[in-house]
Amino acid sequence: MPHPLGQRLFLTATLTALCAAPAFARPAPFRWERIHVLHLLPSALFAKLGLTHITRNGDTRDGKQGVPDPRFPPGLTDVVPYDADRLLLARGTAEGLYLFRLRVVAADVEPLPLHLTAALTRRAGTDDLPVGTAEQEGVGDGVPTELHVGDGGAARVYQIKVRANADGSYWVACRASLPLPTPPDAASPALADVFVPDRIWTTPISRKVRAGEAATFPDLASTRRAEARKLTAVGADTPDDYTLRVTLMPHTATLLEPTAPF
Repeated sequence: MPHPLGQRLFLTATLTALCAAPAFARPAPFRWERIHVLHLLPSALFAKLGLTHITRNGDTRDGKQGVPDPRFPPGLTDVVPYDADRLLLARGTAEGLYLFRLRVVAADVEPLPLHLTAALTRRAGTDDLPVGTAEQEGVGDGVPTELHVGDGGAARVYQIKVRANADGSYWVACRASLPLPTPPDAASPALADVFVPDRIWTTPISRKVRAGEAATFPDLASTRRAEARKLTAVGADTPDDYTLRVTLMPHTATLLEPTAPF
């Protein structure tokens, strides 16, 4: 029968060895975090960072070890852009998320303002007759710009919105204003507090261009009539087809000028 003192010494040595043995290191916990984007469209910033929707680094969602991607900071597993909410949804460790936030801040730079030129032509048989031009300086990224092209009451109204892409190109969206006739009872006291629109906008059309290139937008009479019918409204007569050409150039105020010597 073993001596009690020997049993006690054996148990003490065993516990000491177990406590001194290196424990298996648990992986750092992953968590989701919202990173808000201030200037660029999240999808454009996502592309600017060289990421894709299927790129993952290290541990994946199911806990398996993935192939490390050098474009991801260590400890980051997922990044998904959400343009509607102006944010990137990222998953990773606390350190990985911190490093990624630093990259986002460095890349989320406000695009330079642009100089926008719009030229409108009217189709007459086989000829395109010039109607007018309009220019706008300092057009910002994602800010709608309203242009009146033409003379006086014949001027046509357009709204232009520009978005910068990660590859240096731009998405240019254009929609046309469709005037609505004034209702016969618009002056009635019963409608004094009722908002009565005087125009509607056509469905926007988007074109991808680079600085110096022209984006062409057809403004067809048939399109205007179709848009008016959506609201069962009869707009002004639009018998002619028009074409709007929009050109983007860097804003002149953003160009560096030589400084005069003292």
